[in-house]
Amino acid sequence: MEETKNVWISDQAAEVLEYLKTTHYEERIAVKSGAICELFNLKKESLRAVVNCLRSDGYPVCSSCCGYWYSEKPEDIDKTLKHLEGRISGMKRAITGLKRIRSGE
Repeated sequence: MEETKNVWISDQAAEVLEYLKTTHYEERIAVKSGAICELFNLKKESLRAVVNCLRSDGYPVCSSCCGYWYSEKPEDIDKTLKHLEGRISGMKRAITGLKRIRSGE
């Protein structure tokens, strides 16, 4: 089952990658996740898995509050890194808060 899932993600990833490369290649024309999901019949969770797969394989899928786009420009990649690192920081704060609740602090 896992192998089939990875093949499906790979197929979806290739389609999303081509779409971003040819249509959304600058932040000013970024595309929101909902539009991608609708176009490719994906759930948002599946889209996040596809984007993660692409990034993990070295494809520069950039993102911000404007949406997703494909760019090899260092400044776009840096902006995406800052965006992702901010999300990680927020998640770490949430984890810390939940752990305090669980331990009764």
